[in-house]
Amino acid sequence: MIYKVLLFNLSDPSKESLMRGKTTELLTSVPGAANVTFRRAVGQGDLKYRYLITVDFDSMQAHDEYMVHENHVRFSKEYFRPNISELLIQFFE
Repeated sequence: MIYKVLLFNLSDPSKESLMRGKTTELLTSVPGAANVTFRRAVGQGDLKYRYLITVDFDSMQAHDEYMVHENHVRFSKEYFRPNISELLIQFFE
């Protein structure tokens, strides 16, 4: 199993609801993507990242197919990339 973790900040925090909705709407419908989550950090103060998206895959091949799927491409181009200010992506097994 491959676990993809995206830690990020929104350039405009008022877009949180939009991002949460589009994450659920577009990414959960991509074949091979499982356990898609969108979360906000708890706590106050100087946090490096305030938001988290996780997606699980059976393999890196499933991830590669997810990356070119039309719903992921749309999410990335129309919603994710235009609205983030910092990003860290890591994979775990």
